Amino acid sequence: MKTRLFLLIMLMVCCISCESNETLSEQATDKIEGEIKEVVNTMFKGCEEANFEMTIEAILDSPDFIFLINGITYSYQEFVDAVEPKFSLLSDQKVTIINEKYSILDKSTVLYTTNCTFLENYKDGHSSLNDPTAILCIYKKINNEWKAIYAVESYLKKSIENYDLETE
Repeated sequence: MKTRLFLLIMLMVCCISCESNETLSEQATDKIEGEIKEVVNTMFKGCEEANFEMTIEAILDSPDFIFLINGITYSYQEFVDAVEPKFSLLSDQKVTIINEKYSILDKSTVLYTTNCTFLENYKDGHSSLNDPTAILCIYKKINNEWKAIYAVESYLKKSIENYDLETE
């Protein structure tokens, strides 16, 4: 009996929450996707130019921000402290998007996922390839700007000397 009551309550909660979600028109979803694409493209352009300030523009400067990289969790400031020095060592990066998906949850929340590669070229002449790389960002529209409030990045780093690009 308790199980049936629990299931009934869960069904009612789901129905109420579904009714409160507004359905976005195709035009609205296209507009949101275009806005997010612009933010994502700027972020990747910053990565390619080894421009940390451009890359971090899309990230919410907040104690609530979380970035998870290969199993290590960073707050906003910890992320800045860990990643900014790395960018100063880079001459550039080449980002290759394999696929990407924009999942629009509502008019102010978007999940962005991509599978990609990062070819990192360092000022000292060495290079490494992050392949495969998977990224998930949750974007929230805050003060009329899209900001990443949560991000996950997972990659496998390969030394270029030990990696045959011709076999891929």
